[in-house]
Amino acid sequence: MFKKLSAEDFAALRGPFESGRQSPGNLGGILFLSVFLQSLVYGLEYFVAADASIYPNKERILMIHF
Repeated sequence: MFKKLSAEDFAALRGPFESGRQSPGNLGGILFLSVFLQSLVYGLEYFVAADASIYPNKERILMIHF
């Protein structure tokens, strides 16, 4: 399936990178911020939703964050 892709299929992804919106510095800052956001989401799921939830796979959802 991936062998059928051409360079034109990725043209939409090149625009933000070439304009500088997705520069390595910007991406590094977002990845650093995402560490804290991930821990916030885990805390909310663990303390707010996990105890009262009847969802059978709640343990798997919490393990995905690690």
